Amino acid sequence: MELKLHDQEIILQKLWKSKSLVNRKLETLTGKSVEVLYAGSANFDSGPDFKEAILKIGGIMLRGDIEVHLNSTGWYSHQHHHDAAYNKVILHLVSEHCENDFIEREDGVKVEQVLIEIDEGVKGSWRQHAELSSEKERNFEGIVEDCPLSREPGTKILATINKAGEERLHHKSEQFREDLLSCSWDQLIYKKIMESLGYSKNQQPFRKLADLVPFEIICAEMQWVSESMAAARCAALLFGVSGLLPTTRGQLEELDTTSRDYVAQLLELWGKMSRRLELKPMRAYDWQFFRLRPQNFPTRRIAGMVQLLSRFYKIGFLQGLLNTVQANRRDIRRLGRELESALVQDAGAFWQKRYRFETLIDKPGARSESILIGKDRARDMVVNIFIPALCLYSEEAQEGRLRNTILELYRRYSKLSDNSITKTMVRQLFNEAPRLKCAFQQQGLIQLHKVYCRPLKCSECLGLA
Repeated sequence: MELKLHDQEIILQKLWKSKSLVNRKLETLTGKSVEVLYAGSANFDSGPDFKEAILKIGGIMLRGDIEVHLNSTGWYSHQHHHDAAYNKVILHLVSEHCENDFIEREDGVKVEQVLIEIDEGVKGSWRQHAELSSEKERNFEGIVEDCPLSREPGTKILATINKAGEERLHHKSEQFREDLLSCSWDQLIYKKIMESLGYSKNQQPFRKLADLVPFEIICAEMQWVSESMAAARCAALLFGVSGLLPTTRGQLEELDTTSRDYVAQLLELWGKMSRRLELKPMRAYDWQFFRLRPQNFPTRRIAGMVQLLSRFYKIGFLQGLLNTVQANRRDIRRLGRELESALVQDAGAFWQKRYRFETLIDKPGARSESILIGKDRARDMVVNIFIPALCLYSEEAQEGRLRNTILELYRRYSKLSDNSITKTMVRQLFNEAPRLKCAFQQQGLIQLHKVYCRPLKCSECLGLA
């Protein structure tokens, strides 16, 4: 969603987001009635302003996206009619009269427009509170006012946090158990790692990529060749299916010599494997690059996954983890470090100098560019993927010793980086900063927030411990 430069557009977005138009009688410029069943969710990335809205236009139920501009000219000046990412737009909101009744999408579909006239009183009110409202929206993190647990003794609060941490591990393991009904252990761990590499903005396309190119298919293609060729085949599969591999003449002309040589090898391998395996690529615009640090671009994360798979394809993720636990079970801290190091991936010569195939980094050698999967992300994956998976495996295999080792690792694993939820819960529960030093307690805070605070299940929260 591009930055809006006009107050009317900002006001119109906020009106739609506040759902104040839901009960208003709306009509398109062609006279069709518009009933808003669900206004959609605000999109803070590139693409339409609101996603997955549900409307009735002229009595016909439609599900899709909403875009907002001053008038129909904005749709065309921003080139949305040439952008397939806007092909799900079902309604165009404008606040000024338009000469045209419709706007047209990239796929040729004509989209109805609704004119929302904004009076001067509303404009003045929104301008007065715009900055304050925006700040509140950014900083609001769901703090429960007058939280009952916060009034309990510190020992009770910590006991509740600890109990919630155990509960969160159990819930994660049960979710993994459901996933195992339709996939193998290695595919489960592979898919969860892919999701984690997507952070919040690219989780869905990474999940789709993991489904389209399962672990077993990748490993089969990497066998019986040299390690360098195995890595090249893996890269060709993942980049090819992702739709991010440059294929058109225009894209290839943007590459420097080194990139062109590298891509040429991947294209040759991808051409052969895609035909034989009948693989079709995703759309490049499925991926989000907007408002991402270049170090977190999906191209670099996929490159990191290629290196990770090159480490595990012969033995598999599950067996590799079990071997690491077996070798370090007597030293829990070392076990944690070894699991982390298995995930951390340095950039090779090619990706150390690039964010994307066509983008050469001007200042190579900085630490942020030399890492594809960093320590913080690795530690997060140990807590949220490896520990729940190994905990579940120990139950399925009835390995009591393994389970005890994993539970001890979970309780002693050092604190991760704080996020908005853990910061919110600390403010909610404690007058002073508590001495929370382990990831186990952070997981407890997240569990309390999601399961008890958001639905306001305060009495159940107080009964946890």
